Amino acid sequence: MLSLCCVESITCNMADPVSPTQAVQRLFLRHAAALRGFIFGLLADHASADDVFQEVFLTATENAEQFRPDGNFLAWARGIARNKVFEHFRKCRRLSQVFDDELLVVLADSAGQADDIWEERRAALAECIQQLAPRARQILELRYADTPVAPPEIAQRLTWTVNAVHVALARARKFLQDCTRRRLAVDGG
Repeated sequence: MLSLCCVESITCNMADPVSPTQAVQRLFLRHAAALRGFIFGLLADHASADDVFQEVFLTATENAEQFRPDGNFLAWARGIARNKVFEHFRKCRRLSQVFDDELLVVLADSAGQADDIWEERRAALAECIQQLAPRARQILELRYADTPVAPPEIAQRLTWTVNAVHVALARARKFLQDCTRRRLAVDGG
């Protein structure tokens, strides 16, 4: 199903209590693609980027007690990644050949701002999805699930025509687009 639960909460979708280390590891896995992209954006060498990515995981795990459960995990992990990239450049003594410290800080900060913007959009979309009529939400969940269902199959399940499913999807998308834009405008996004 379409999952739009809280991303930062350690207890989200977890029936059993977990240690801070386990929670940070789960959050790391959830945000691995964003962190990997952040690191790859700062390091041209993929092997070095993979090494730094692994160091970030180890450091985040070792410092799990320092992460606040109500905090922004991605921002916290990005800070660790930025420091690890700095360490990598210092270790390799290539900082002056690739980026100076100031440019690296600007690049890292701009990536963080982009992530914050996407998080605001995701939150607005989640709120708008909750405003959809139950049937429209059901159709969206079927269509955009981890294993998407094609419109003809949705039509068969709901005893609708395929055209009716396409129309319902188009209307739901339009509603979500308009609703998200309104929410972002109100929030200043």
